[in-house]
Amino acid sequence: MEKLLEVFNEYKFKYNLAIDIGYTKVLDWFIEIKQGNHAQYKQLFWEEDCDLDTCIAKAYLFLTEWLIENNGGY
Repeated sequence: MEKLLEVFNEYKFKYNLAIDIGYTKVLDWFIEIKQGNHAQYKQLFWEEDCDLDTCIAKAYLFLTEWLIENNGGY
């Protein structure tokens, strides 16, 4: 989780990113990464799983690959 949040925090203002991490009995764990403001945003990533570590790993992989494509690296 620490690595995911470290990378996210470094680029959140530059790309207007937001992250939601939560748990519900219906969805289990979920992570959503989105871009834009609260009124209008584009969902970049959504993952739900009963294992939080799996969600974190997939979100980290997505974010680093997205930054490679859109920022030339991270």
